[in-house]
This record gives sequence, structure tokens and C-alpha cells, in this order.
Amino acid sequence: MFARTACPRSQAHLDVDYSHQQECTAEKKLVMEQIGCNSGSAASVVCNILQSIDTHDVNCEFASNVLGVVAILGTVQTNNLSRILAKYLGEDQMLAIVCKSTKYASDLVKHGPNGQINSDVGLHALATKLGLPINKQYVVISLENTRAYAGEISNNHLRKLALPDPILANGSPPPGYLGYAVNMIELDSSFWHWKTPSGHSLRETLFYHLFGDLQVYENREAMNRATYCIMHAGAVSLDGGAMKHGVVTIGNW
Repeated sequence: MFARTACPRSQAHLDVDYSHQQECTAEKKLVMEQIGCNSGSAASVVCNILQSIDTHDVNCEFASNVLGVVAILGTVQTNNLSRILAKYLGEDQMLAIVCKSTKYASDLVKHGPNGQINSDVGLHALATKLGLPINKQYVVISLENTRAYAGEISNNHLRKLALPDPILANGSPPPGYLGYAVNMIELDSSFWHWKTPSGHSLRETLFYHLFGDLQVYENREAMNRATYCIMHAGAVSLDGGAMKHGVVTIGNW
């Protein structure tokens, strides 16, 4: 449910019009509401805080240090792509909380001398204000500690990574190859110009950390034919195929 962030749009169209922004905003709101209903999760608390921060008395320091959860920080063009990328990451990473700094990430939760969580501080204190429980473990990603992509990037708001396209032994690109997953993520417009203190965008940090050189193919057949040039992060296909380190996912999905 939380991966349904598709906003149909032409790849060649770099200017986002008002109606498209409205559509993406509506999709993001829907995803946040769906995550917000995931009772007991830290991601649910984060989405509820971000939705209520303008109308409730919550700590605004939170919004300036927490970007959100992975599932709401970007969109993709189709439901199939959204679904396979969500499957690749898994629920823990899709619902991971993304923080700007390591210090704030560590401040989200504090433990007492007996090892129990101190619910009077951090994210648990904010959850208590909203009357929401956190009874599940969760993943926190600190962008400060994320190793950024070091190669060239496109000189526009898309900030796409100049990863070399795969090439078969005959010198041609694999039939059915659609691109790298990291470049198929459409950043939320509020983060187009956002950068870390070292000057890196979300694509270069968060999404490169999550997807690396993961390749996307039209179908399993195309992916299997391209085994020769699939790299470290592996490959996925829009019909549910996945391949990594010689391990292939098969069957209906």
C-alpha cells in the first residue's frame, strides 16, 4: 500500500505543471495516510507528525531534522515499478525514517539504565502527545553517514546519476533494459533543490544508498538474457522478476 506513489508523466518533460504537482501531492497525501494507519509503527507516527505539524502543538524541530520515511520521498511512473522496487527494498527499508544528521537520528530514541525505552524523550515522547503507540522495531537512515555517489550527475533539478548503461558482449545495450532504479525515482518537488551540507541531493545519497546500480528490465526474459552485464546490486523486472548474485526469484507474484 505504501508503495503506490506513481505519478504518470513523460520522462522528457522536465517542467512540472500545476496539475501534475497537485496530482503528486494528492498521491503523497494518500500514501502518508496509508502509512499513518499502520498502527504501532514508527513510520505511522512520523507521517502523523508531519501531517499535523501546522495545526498541532508538536516540536517543529522534528520537521527540520526528519525528512520523512522512504516511501514518501519519491514517486515512480507505474504501479508495477513501484511494486517491484518496494519488494526489492522490503518493508523495513520502505518505512525507514530518514534523518539529516547522525546526532538527531540517535536522539530519536533513548534507553534507560535497564535497557527500556525512555518514552519521555525523542520520537516516543512525540508519539505519546499524539496518542499513538510504537511497539515495533524500525530503521533509521542518517544522510550524514550515507556514502554519496561520487560520479557525474545531470545539471538540472533531476540530478540523475551518470551510471554507465549495461552493454552486452556484442557492444549493444540489452533488449528490454529500462534504466537504473536510482534514476527512475522522481524526487518529491519539495526536495528538488535540497542538499546535504556537503552538496549532495537525495538521489545521490538516500536513493543511491538504497538501490545502488540496480537495473530495471521490462520482463523476466529480458533480464535473464542480460545476466552477463548485471552488476552488484542485481536487477528486477516489471513482471516481478528479481536477480542478485546468481539468485533468481521465480513464480507468480
